[in-house]
Amino acid sequence: MKIAAGQCRNLRGVSVPSTLKIGPFAVDPPVVLAPMAGITNVAFRQLCRQYGAGLYVCEMITARALVERDAMTMHMITFDEGESPRSMQLYGVDPRNVGEATKMIVDENLADHMDMNFGCPKSTHLQQSLLAA
Repeated sequence: MKIAAGQCRNLRGVSVPSTLKIGPFAVDPPVVLAPMAGITNVAFRQLCRQYGAGLYVCEMITARALVERDAMTMHMITFDEGESPRSMQLYGVDPRNVGEATKMIVDENLADHMDMNFGCPKSTHLQQSLLAA
């Protein structure tokens, strides 16, 4: 992607696009923190917000666990009052579960932004995918 002069800014020594938009959301600074299993919980995302990420995604959520309203999963999708946009990554291998989970997220206003993951390289997730196949 080529960016015209004047459309970049220097962010701690790195030239980055001055504007990043995802749908209706302006991400400023244009830095996205990827979801990390066991790491990007509410407390960690709060630190990231404080120190500079423009968008931070909660831990990767499995569609099946969300549809089943697994207690741990429901806790993982908890967002702090100041988090905006509320962003989550949904992972699934069964189209039915992914569809139900997506509908649930929209109908219950559980997030403002959703990223779909259909092939996580983490070994435990790959094993789940192979078992589901």
